[in-house]
Amino acid sequence: MSVNLEGFLIVVSLIASAFFSSSETALTSLSPLKVSQIVQGGGKNAKYFSLWLNHPNKMLNTILIGNNVVNIFASVLAGDLAMKLSGSSQLAATTAIMTVLILFFGEITPKTFAKHNAERFAEVSIKILAFLYYLFYPFTYLINIFATGVIKVVGGEVGKEKPLITEEELEFMINVSEKEGILENQTREMMHNIIDIKEISVKEIMVPRTEMVCVDVESSIDTLLNLIEEYEYSRIPAYDGTLDNIVGIVYIKDLIKKAKEKDIHSISIKEVLRGAMFVPETKHIYDLFKEFQAKHIHVAIVIDEYGGVAGLVTMEDILEEIVGDIRDEYDEREEDEFVKLDSGVYIVDAGMDLDDFCEKLNINKESYMEEYETVAGLVYDLADRIPNEGDEFELEGKYKIKVLKISGKKIEKVEVRRIEK
Repeated sequence: MSVNLEGFLIVVSLIASAFFSSSETALTSLSPLKVSQIVQGGGKNAKYFSLWLNHPNKMLNTILIGNNVVNIFASVLAGDLAMKLSGSSQLAATTAIMTVLILFFGEITPKTFAKHNAERFAEVSIKILAFLYYLFYPFTYLINIFATGVIKVVGGEVGKEKPLITEEELEFMINVSEKEGILENQTREMMHNIIDIKEISVKEIMVPRTEMVCVDVESSIDTLLNLIEEYEYSRIPAYDGTLDNIVGIVYIKDLIKKAKEKDIHSISIKEVLRGAMFVPETKHIYDLFKEFQAKHIHVAIVIDEYGGVAGLVTMEDILEEIVGDIRDEYDEREEDEFVKLDSGVYIVDAGMDLDDFCEKLNINKESYMEEYETVAGLVYDLADRIPNEGDEFELEGKYKIKVLKISGKKIEKVEVRRIEK
């Protein structure tokens, strides 16, 4: 082989080495999600990218085989060329020079370029790699079997299906998107809520039993009308004898429809009763949301582990976990849960969520608070008894909580005052 031809082939080998190195970096720099997006986009290279998406190990073996072949070929040619030009005396120097050339032109430079131009270079190289994939397939197939066996022997995992993106990665991407100005804060919060919704149980968002407005199924229609007028609810659960025996839900629109057929005072509650949906308090609200949608229902009765009624949950309660507060018929209608009167003085609804309460006051939710869900539960813990109106208790050495209103044994309102130091 002539000296000129060997020199030319060395240059070609370096170019091929650069191609394989940059192809490897470009493809591995693309996330599985990005590759999946390209494949689903159906572009001219979609079918080639599907090879990388579905057989990444075999494609990578193709690249590594090609890269090693051209690097070895270039080194052999360089050694032969050195022998022809100056004999064996310059063989060591030629090897060193060739190593530097391969390292700089075949590895560092092309990989750096591909890292910063991953998608653009992958689009250029993928078709060639697909051709080489089929050309080298017998070799890559055997190598893949051998490599898989070795990995399994040393305790590694091979071929295990992984999601295109994990929940942690998605949350990180959402946070980064907000910092980069791609997402607004409200949108970010909503997306986080959508992710977290699968972990929230019905018990965490339900209207508790003590706050449910219900009617005895044997009551007169006037009793029902009085409840409707007082509370302005459009759906009222009906019970037979005790609250633990819910027999259905009264929909006000059904009552109005029935009143067009006959005198309203001659209607019994049983005539306008719909069946009630019952769900355990441990059910996740994501599953309940899908069930609500499938059955076209907006309210369900929550049952505790003993079969008793624990509370009530509505479609609005679930949506609030995603989009934030929605003032529906089961929320406080006239008074806010947390009202600032003066600097460091607040009037608080005792049914307020304890997490929200701690956040408003900028205090940490200590471990002893974890078993309580409302401010009322916290007050009972601080009092260690059933408190009376006017009783005061200290919270974390920062605030004093004064009981303002009690109905029966239920705490309704408290005053929170910052302790001045």
